[in-house]
Amino acid sequence: MCCAVASAADKDISPSDMKAVGLVDAHAYSLISAKTIIQDKGGKVDLVKVRNPWGKKEWTGDWSDSSPKWTEAIKAQVDFIDADDGTFYIAFADYFKFFYITTVCY
Repeated sequence: MCCAVASAADKDISPSDMKAVGLVDAHAYSLISAKTIIQDKGGKVDLVKVRNPWGKKEWTGDWSDSSPKWTEAIKAQVDFIDADDGTFYIAFADYFKFFYITTVCY
């Protein structure tokens, strides 16, 4: 599965918007998995796990490696690893805002 971002595909997002959240404009990513997590206060959040094939330059918004939203209990639900390896989690809402295409090949 793969996905991509491109500011040219959305008139509401600029190249500087992409850069501000750590995404490489006009770039493809690997879509690894999707998971619904239970937050500490009981709410649910849908997350997508994505990887930049370069192995660097990661999403810096909510649910990024350094996001304060991560607690130890939530990290355990997704086998969270904090590493500069190009892999990151992003909420569905942000995924649909920035990623304009998702492809599944058989």
